[in-house]
Amino acid sequence: MSRLVTWPRRAEADATIRRFEPAYWTVDFPLPMMASVITTGPDALRVRAVFRTNRDLAGLIWHTEDRADHGLFAYHRARDCRGCVLEFDWFSSGIRPMDRLQSVSLTVETYRNGTHYVRLWNYATSGTPDACHIRMVLDETTRGGFYADAPVPWHDVKRLFISLQPLAAGRGDCALAAPAAPGTSTITLNVGDGGPIAPGARVYILGSHPDVPAYTVTSATSGPVQTLAITPPLVTGGGTPIPAGAEAFVETAEPEPLGEAQAEVSLTNITVSGPNSTLPLRSAPLDAHDLRMADGFDNAYPFTPERLARQVHALGYRGPYVLYMGISKFHALVWDAGEQRHVVDAGAYPLNAPTVQWLADFLARLHALGYTVIVSVSFEILARFMPSAWAQRAHDGTMATTGWEPPSSLIAPTHPQALAWLRAVFLAVLDLLPEGAPRHFQIGEPWWWDGSFGNHAPHIYDATTEAAYTAATGQAVPTPRLATIFGQPAAQHLPYLAWCRDQLGVATRWLVEAVRGAGAAERMPQIERRFRGGADAWDSPGAGAIETQAYFGRGGSNGSEGRSHLLVFTPQILREDAPMLRTLNFPEADWQHPAFDVLQIEDYDWIAEARHDLARLTWLLATRVLGYPKEQIHYFAGFTLRPETTWIWHETDRAIWRAFREGPAEVFVWSREQVMRDGWTFDRRDWKLWGGLTHLAQCWRIERTDGVVLGFTSHDRPLVVDGLAYQPANAFSASQIASAADMSVGDVELLGALDAEAITAADLLAGVYDHAAVELFVIDWSAPDLPRTIVRRGRIGTVSAAGGSFRAELRGLAQAIQQPVIDSYSPECRVDLYSPQCGVSRAAHAASAVVTALTDGSLGAVSDNRVFQASGLGKPDGWADYGELVWTSGANAGRRCEVRSQVGGRIELWEPMGRDIAVGDGFILHAGCDKALATCRDKFANVLNFRGEPHVPGQDAMLRYPDPRG
Repeated sequence: MSRLVTWPRRAEADATIRRFEPAYWTVDFPLPMMASVITTGPDALRVRAVFRTNRDLAGLIWHTEDRADHGLFAYHRARDCRGCVLEFDWFSSGIRPMDRLQSVSLTVETYRNGTHYVRLWNYATSGTPDACHIRMVLDETTRGGFYADAPVPWHDVKRLFISLQPLAAGRGDCALAAPAAPGTSTITLNVGDGGPIAPGARVYILGSHPDVPAYTVTSATSGPVQTLAITPPLVTGGGTPIPAGAEAFVETAEPEPLGEAQAEVSLTNITVSGPNSTLPLRSAPLDAHDLRMADGFDNAYPFTPERLARQVHALGYRGPYVLYMGISKFHALVWDAGEQRHVVDAGAYPLNAPTVQWLADFLARLHALGYTVIVSVSFEILARFMPSAWAQRAHDGTMATTGWEPPSSLIAPTHPQALAWLRAVFLAVLDLLPEGAPRHFQIGEPWWWDGSFGNHAPHIYDATTEAAYTAATGQAVPTPRLATIFGQPAAQHLPYLAWCRDQLGVATRWLVEAVRGAGAAERMPQIERRFRGGADAWDSPGAGAIETQAYFGRGGSNGSEGRSHLLVFTPQILREDAPMLRTLNFPEADWQHPAFDVLQIEDYDWIAEARHDLARLTWLLATRVLGYPKEQIHYFAGFTLRPETTWIWHETDRAIWRAFREGPAEVFVWSREQVMRDGWTFDRRDWKLWGGLTHLAQCWRIERTDGVVLGFTSHDRPLVVDGLAYQPANAFSASQIASAADMSVGDVELLGALDAEAITAADLLAGVYDHAAVELFVIDWSAPDLPRTIVRRGRIGTVSAAGGSFRAELRGLAQAIQQPVIDSYSPECRVDLYSPQCGVSRAAHAASAVVTALTDGSLGAVSDNRVFQASGLGKPDGWADYGELVWTSGANAGRRCEVRSQVGGRIELWEPMGRDIAVGDGFILHAGCDKALATCRDKFANVLNFRGEPHVPGQDAMLRYPDPRG
């Protein structure tokens, strides 16, 4: 299967980034607030936040260990920050100023040394608390605590966290109204906002002992001046009273709504220097491929768009990019006093400010990289934000809740106000696309909830839906209401199930028409009548503020260009144990081609269960039932929800392979967050494994020592791989391939017939295959352009021939490391003549000659292809001993061999030549060396480069004994 790379590999690092690089900061915060971070330049970032309670706290975070990026491209962990110098210009608005108690601080979390808090204001070199320059040297000069008196273990940093709170955090700016003596259990405060302070609130007082950072309130008070009972009794440094006017901070016991409190923080002119200021990573991208990416805003918002776009592009993804808007983060919310919770604000612009910042930047970056973004919005909203009137409900009135934690709920497709809000979300996101970007939108998995992960009841009994059914049909909703999706429902329920199905179809078709904007305003009365909700349904509390006509107008001419997509999750429709779901969740008439420009299908539940046999039902539903041609179908593969189930990637890989064989317009993987988390790398080279053995062919690539390259394959037809033709050679076979753990040489024997045109006995005997480079690999013969799978690389060792066959030993790459890798003491020179270490010129010690006879003329002498006569050498006897001979013509042209001896014109080789030597063959003879010190000095005048130790005693010194004759 494709690879899982879960950690960065230092060997693959080819670049560095600065520690604290702007693109690698993230944000985190609790619900219901929202924040996002973007880069505004190579040395700048900006955080925008919306605080909704007085206890909201956002963090701008740098992680020492990069667990968010793909393992191929993550930066390497380096927890030692000592000596690193960090500087930046700070600007903030809407947050608690950094000079206040319990305000902006740098939290330093460590691996083994606890948590420490550095007050940023202590390291401001100029400016005001809202606009200043910060400089920190991460060593003993930068310390924690309000008074910068606590050491920080900068050598053991796990993550850094800059905390941000709203301007109206807690009870506002508070101060002691009277001095507070040590041991007192009551204090008097000037309360900043005058609001009530209840038991359970926590009070922080400047001047309190560091061992008691906060006191718990045990009384209930209110007003601008309040006397609070606290526990434990007050403890101060040095036992002196804390004077009146000392700053205090009151953290309320429970969060209190603030409305939509906007805030912004910018860090500009960021510089990082000093030791430990850089981190290695890989920057070399993977090759582009034709698998597409699907992403979710709920998983993407913590990161900078620059970081995400860069990595997805580096992983090879191109073309369409689906961005699902999610269930929990992008909404404009309002406090519902009756239900004591925040809910979606149907009367406001649907996107909060941090979301707008993030989306505008992300969409612009994707567009610049050539992606086509498909904006996806589903009927899901986080359950705690779902307006009660919008939610689908079961027979007993319980709200639909999915299996997420915290759970989401689903909008009833019969609720006009909810549908108008969905349309407003679509148009708001589409309007953030850059100029010229195409407008693609997807209605994501519309359905009536089936009670999965819960009671398995159909959620079709909300008040709006029941009232609309009665108004449309004049009939009451059938009773008893259905409490389970399993089995066949009774006959009296079928009309209601079919009507609910039709309303699902109406809702999806209406969204398409409304988002496109072409004549949608004129169709509204028709849609309204189909819902049979009457005018009151549009005039319900809050609905009038939707500004529906204004949102229709926002689409303009661009809206008419929108390309519609419907995402259908087939396991929710085609369940064998719940045939009711096909009736309820498959409005075939409204989804039939060409209702949508593109039908997108997914069946990941079946894939995770390895039920690939059911995948054919997905394709049949799309092509035969709904009638969409393959060029208008997209397939979604995935997903692996939890990191402990990475085995699902094996099934996903197989599903992707099957999908590409079906030939749809696009295939997507779901989703980016899981690809990054698990380090999944798409690799088509392994697809050949899914097709079965009939698609596998073995190939041998042989590069001979004379430069000739040959290719052979076990397939019955020629294959062209990387420009080289591989000829059928079914007589080839290879012995078992194995490698030992002790790094001993793992040899393979190639067996073959000698009747192949490209391999002859003469070539084998001539030695052109000796030490030839060999590569064994497996290829998909049906698609030889797919990357090959390398089985073994090595060189040919011993070659032998017998009868009509040959046997060649393939020595693996491990053989090389079996040789000595360090020099040993030796009386002879250790280096080869003419090598760079030797330095002697080969050209200066060469002589050309021609073979004049094959024997020395003595009686009975015959040619043995090893001894011959030459003329024209003009060299003294022994000049070429241990030298090299290179044939320049004749049958052995291009071959090199070693000379055993040279006496006059008589040449004797160490081994016979593979092909016959003939009179007239030309050669070049190079002088030889016996590696002795005297030869190096007298013959080559190269004693300065002699690599031997002739004067070091050897083993022979141990055997010496006195010679009495001496």
